Amino acid sequence: MSSPPAAGHKEGVGETHQADLKTVKTEAVAAGAAGQITITVTSQTFADAYFVIKPGVKLRRLLDFYCRKHSLDHDTVKFIDDEGRFVRADQTAVQVGLKDGGSISLAIDQQGGACICMKLES
Repeated sequence: MSSPPAAGHKEGVGETHQADLKTVKTEAVAAGAAGQITITVTSQTFADAYFVIKPGVKLRRLLDFYCRKHSLDHDTVKFIDDEGRFVRADQTAVQVGLKDGGSISLAIDQQGGACICMKLES
């Protein structure tokens, strides 16, 4: 049982009925995703990040955004594709061979760590 319309309002104007609603999200995603691929960036220390990109666009934007998001210096990390090859920022997804659902792994570049122990003579 519905309540009577408020003063000055007509019955049925401005109301939304369940039968009037259509599922447009699926159509919008399908139309907007044409020509785009989803790339996953995985890391040992951070949660996986998903990016939707155009295959012909350079990966610089994606890599820079990921580094900014996680406060990483771009010079201290390496990005590696599924086959173990390094991914450079000036390459595109097509050049790297990434397809829809592909992934890029993040490796933190570590320099040094070797201990050079010298015996001091006293």
